[in-house]
Amino acid sequence: MFKFIIRRVVRAFVALILFQSLLFTLIHALPYDVTAFTLAGPSWREFMQRQLGLDLPLWTQYFRWLGKFLQFDLGVSFQNWPASVSQILFSRISRTLLLFFSAAILAYLLGIWLGKVIAWRRGGWVEFGVTLGGVATYTSFAPWLGFVMINIFGWYLGWLPYQRLVNPNVWFNAPVMIDSLLARMVVTCVIACGAFLVVRRASQSIKTNHWRWTSQAGGIVIIGFGIGAWWSRSGLSYLALDVLAHLTLPLATVVLLSFGETMMIMRAAMLETKHEDYVLTARAKGLPDQVIRDRHVARNAILPVITRLALNLPFILVGSLVIERVFMWQAMGEIIFNAIEYQDIPVILGILSMVGILALIAHILLDILYTYLDPRVRYIGVE
Repeated sequence: MFKFIIRRVVRAFVALILFQSLLFTLIHALPYDVTAFTLAGPSWREFMQRQLGLDLPLWTQYFRWLGKFLQFDLGVSFQNWPASVSQILFSRISRTLLLFFSAAILAYLLGIWLGKVIAWRRGGWVEFGVTLGGVATYTSFAPWLGFVMINIFGWYLGWLPYQRLVNPNVWFNAPVMIDSLLARMVVTCVIACGAFLVVRRASQSIKTNHWRWTSQAGGIVIIGFGIGAWWSRSGLSYLALDVLAHLTLPLATVVLLSFGETMMIMRAAMLETKHEDYVLTARAKGLPDQVIRDRHVARNAILPVITRLALNLPFILVGSLVIERVFMWQAMGEIIFNAIEYQDIPVILGILSMVGILALIAHILLDILYTYLDPRVRYIGVE
């Protein structure tokens, strides 16, 4: 297994170098010249080009940039010189991660649950309505759907705030910075998900459905009360609630854009798996439909869903960046669109490099997961 992981990492590293080379070539093929924004004369523009290294040959710029990238240095921003790209990105990354990971998890869980339901109970208005809604939101243009959500729930109904990250009136004289609070919320979300998985795993040994669901519900309540008590004692709960209120609309928009594909893949996999011989054997034994659906059909049908989720994570991240711009969620989406507008090439390269790295990590984890989740898959050298 160790040799298998090493081979996958080496292949991913080679793919990363090729991706970075292609990315650098395509970005520099654009007619970008950041010095064109200055109103000074030609001498000052030449000075700026020397300071930023733009007067060097393109191959020299490439090897210099690639060498810094391999040393985990993304360079210096043109627009915010001399601030480094890493500083700019990490100052906003907690905001994007809070939206991105929350949306990915919710879309994944919602898509799997709805896919199971409509595949097991075919026909009727439930399947038609859920399928139509999932396909309609999945194929929607992301900014358009964002504006629809703003018009309905922000302007017309007035239920939720729809602009900016927080309410300045609530955050007046706040005892913490916004990014510090968001980092705590991200950690809380990770801990809550981990605790839920532990509760779910522990409850699987309970054979009676009623008591199993009761134990899971009780565990969720305990986790919720524990998190609520911790935030109340910290004295920051009112700030977290303000962030959650502003997070609701962009989060719901990203979930609506993402869950439809997971649902349809889960539905198709369930329909294919439910006719396997072991499912017919389970029915002949008299097992309840819910047990057959969850423990026999869904467990095998979930493999293509996991594959698609891992491959789609970078695209969900890109979609989150677009939604951030629509909702004025001041995070990495704002940074990359400003970088495109002001031709800040190092920032553009830095963000796209992070997307590429995320895609390669997803591929590696997917290959490793398949060796455990599907015993029919065998890789040479895996022990």
